Amino acid sequence: MPVLSLVERIGKLATPALAWGCMFRARRYFLCLQALCWVSTLPLLAEELQDNNEYRLAHQALSDGLPGVAATKATRLLEQKGWSRTDRQTLAGLAVESWVRAKDGRAALALLAAEQVPNKPFWQAQAHVVAGELDAARQLLEDRLQSEEATSQEKLLLAQVWLALQQTTPARELLVMLRRAATPETARRARLMMDELDLNSGNFQPALDDLAKLSANEADPTASLLRARALVELARYAEAETALTGLVASSGGGERVHHAAAVLLAETRLRQARPAECIEALVQFLDNTTDSLLWSEAFDLLARAIESDPLHVLPPDAALRWITEGNTVQRQALQPLASTQTFRGHAMLLMSRWLLSQKRMMEGLGLLEAMVQLHHGHPQGAEAMRLALETYGALKADARVTALANQWRQRYGAGQSAMVDFVTAGTAYTRSDYAQAATLFQAAANVAVTLAERRAALYNAGVAALRAGEAVLYQSLLSQLEIVSAGAATTVKTGDTAADLELDQALDLAARGQPAAAEALRAFIQKHSGHPRLVQAHIALAETLLGQIPTDFAASENSLNAAAALPGATEGQLQQIAITRLWMLDKQGQLKALTVAGNDFLLKWPEAAQAASVRMKIADAFYRLENFASARTEFELVAQKYATSAYADTALYFAGMAAISMMSDEGRESAIDLWQQLAERGGPLSIPARQQQALAKRRAGQEAEALKLLDSLLTEKNLPEDMHRSLTCERAEILMLLGKTDPPQLDKAVTTLRQLLREDDLTYLWSARAGYTLAAVLNAAGRTNEALEACYNVVQASGFTGPANPAEFRWYYRAGFFGIELLEAAKEWEAAARLAEKLAASSGDRAAEAKELATRIRLEHFIWDSK
Repeated sequence: MPVLSLVERIGKLATPALAWGCMFRARRYFLCLQALCWVSTLPLLAEELQDNNEYRLAHQALSDGLPGVAATKATRLLEQKGWSRTDRQTLAGLAVESWVRAKDGRAALALLAAEQVPNKPFWQAQAHVVAGELDAARQLLEDRLQSEEATSQEKLLLAQVWLALQQTTPARELLVMLRRAATPETARRARLMMDELDLNSGNFQPALDDLAKLSANEADPTASLLRARALVELARYAEAETALTGLVASSGGGERVHHAAAVLLAETRLRQARPAECIEALVQFLDNTTDSLLWSEAFDLLARAIESDPLHVLPPDAALRWITEGNTVQRQALQPLASTQTFRGHAMLLMSRWLLSQKRMMEGLGLLEAMVQLHHGHPQGAEAMRLALETYGALKADARVTALANQWRQRYGAGQSAMVDFVTAGTAYTRSDYAQAATLFQAAANVAVTLAERRAALYNAGVAALRAGEAVLYQSLLSQLEIVSAGAATTVKTGDTAADLELDQALDLAARGQPAAAEALRAFIQKHSGHPRLVQAHIALAETLLGQIPTDFAASENSLNAAAALPGATEGQLQQIAITRLWMLDKQGQLKALTVAGNDFLLKWPEAAQAASVRMKIADAFYRLENFASARTEFELVAQKYATSAYADTALYFAGMAAISMMSDEGRESAIDLWQQLAERGGPLSIPARQQQALAKRRAGQEAEALKLLDSLLTEKNLPEDMHRSLTCERAEILMLLGKTDPPQLDKAVTTLRQLLREDDLTYLWSARAGYTLAAVLNAAGRTNEALEACYNVVQASGFTGPANPAEFRWYYRAGFFGIELLEAAKEWEAAARLAEKLAASSGDRAAEAKELATRIRLEHFIWDSK
């Protein structure tokens, strides 16, 4: 029964609508927010300062796009004495505006606290925004709006702040007002922001219609860019590429629009499954930009493109150069650029993501740690710490998770600790610490800034509470979730509503094999007959019924038929229904019918994600039917057609097992060749494959070649301890076979086994196996007494309380019965009988056989203990 599917469904946690890792980029979430919403209130040149050259230069610097220079000059001028009140206000205004444009909100706020400047509330709000203090900006602007003192600039800025905080409803209402009543420029900006809000809300067509008018009437590059984005979202890729190519090639629109167009053009190619072209475009863009607000998005897109392109085994060659030197234009600059360090940090994050995707955890973590330590204040610093937190959590490195979480709070403050709570909750959930996960998810819910975030956190807390078995907490969370889920079932397709949590509770019961699972699923189906996940509930009920004893196959089939009949069943769910039927046939023992149904599945859905597992199931059925030829064919098809799947190596391994089971020379040679292919891959099954090769060669009488294979295996580094011991025993057995014609090989076998038996931490299983093998070798060498001693050591092991599992019983009995044979051969009848009685007193499956043997020996040789 596919119980794992239930576990996977209940085990997958929700993610907030606004990802915690992107909190620092939320300010640039809207394209229209990327440029701050101001119109300078400064005169072109204040008459009182017209003779001051430094002031003139500061003003010119601001006009020339050098706000840092302007701010520095204006601030220095403010330090001089003797300015009139008007002059001082003019200088302070220039300094504040310059600091804001230079993105130094702290310096601007410090000046605003000490000086009087024109339009002070607006500049205070702008400074708070630049400093990342969105709540402070929101509060200030809302107060101005409520007191009816807010200017059009302040209202537009408030709309921007609301959008950045995901408060879209009040933002839309304010933008509607500004679009109708404000100045033409403010109205145009409000209109663009509303169109982008529609795009972000999924209302692509209305936004496209309005943007088409804007871009046609006013030739606005921002409108053209947003229109291209609408075309992309509507999958009208050819039109989008034409528009974006034109924007990239144009000379107008500014750097921000050009960079956004270049990145969106690359994304358009990725969406069309052209990752190589996407990668090429992004590398060219990144290698030739001195600085860009779109670096974070571009590097993230590049990482996704690399992961989606099977031909790109490695990141672009430029990535390593970027880490150490920056990009081409940065290296060619006459003076070191401040942007170089930021760019190198992005490249380090890119490479670390790739390393983690390749399961090279420690290397990836090393780069993440280096980025966190070397690049303070990096735009992606929070993302690097989040990724490090998740990875350390998955590795159960709790001490490092705690240290990084504390470091996060120190850097970004308690106001943004929700991300830490959410991520650390996820890592706690991954390591099955469900109670801690529930607590942390609750903490994240309590400080969530949007309804979507709170719903996701509460949902995850509920899932964790289910896993922790905390029924009271679960009910409390369910009640809270019902409140924040009101209306979500029909308007928000998030999958984290209260009804979803009810279903997940039922799925959790099913995953844990609880008797109440079927009833809970039936209750959900009755209560929520129109729920989007009803198909999933029916499938889960069918699977649950399959797991019950006795199994109600008819009821399970009815559930599958009900699921298939629902109009909302997706192609993937129809495939799951078919796969569940395969499991049902398997459980009914209808293996031949399983092979037919499996082939029907593959004919209908040849490209299905589960195609490899279905073909594996067919191969397994043939193997169990002892139709080894068909099993071998199916296993080889899996290895060939799904060479990159997780089943490929296993299929190749069992293709060899099927081939050798055909009991022919051709089958044996084919098996050896198949295992050789697997050995050359170097995967987890390469060593077992080489071991099987050795066994096959041994069966073929090629002991010398088998010995070479085993000797080679024993030199492997990091060989699992049990594998090393198994290979050692097999090597001794082959040496024993070679000893028939080359007696010194027997001495080597004895030495090998005695060394193994001297290991301090040897478990009974390995001491029993090695002891029996040693007895066989010693007997072959004619050293009968020593062989008998080896058998006795196994049966009478010091401190031994009896075999504990089938594997231990196997070697216990083999050694015991072999000892009896040796004693009978030596005509030690009474000792043989007593040893047989010793075995008869055990609780294993050969105890009765030993009792019969003991009785036979005593009867035949008239041996009875005296009373």
